Amino acid sequence: MRALKRPEGINVVPLIDVMLVLLAIVLTISTFVASGAIKLDLPKAASAQTKPVDKIEIALNENGEIYWNGTAVTQEQFITKVSGLNHESSVSVRGDKKAFFNDFIFILDQLKLQKIEKISIITKRAS
Repeated sequence: MRALKRPEGINVVPLIDVMLVLLAIVLTISTFVASGAIKLDLPKAASAQTKPVDKIEIALNENGEIYWNGTAVTQEQFITKVSGLNHESSVSVRGDKKAFFNDFIFILDQLKLQKIEKISIITKRAS
């Protein structure tokens, strides 16, 4: 009777399969965390803010039109809305690269007049 040959070395194919499954799980979970899709029941604290801070998104297109949270507004309406903000508000500004710099400065000037310091300018990542 002949003895069967034993393969020499370690078979790494099952290890690679397990690693690919773990990688898929990590990538799936990280996309849920990044998009905020995972619902959390946060603990309570006495020092927590009772009123949430406003999060406003302002957009400026190439024609100089201003959008407040997706709704088109005139400059006068924009001034009125900005004057109603709390100085702790967080504002994100998106501007088309073809928009006039003067319109962009108008937006920033109105925010600074209301003492709003939490301003972020949204851009696209250069590749």
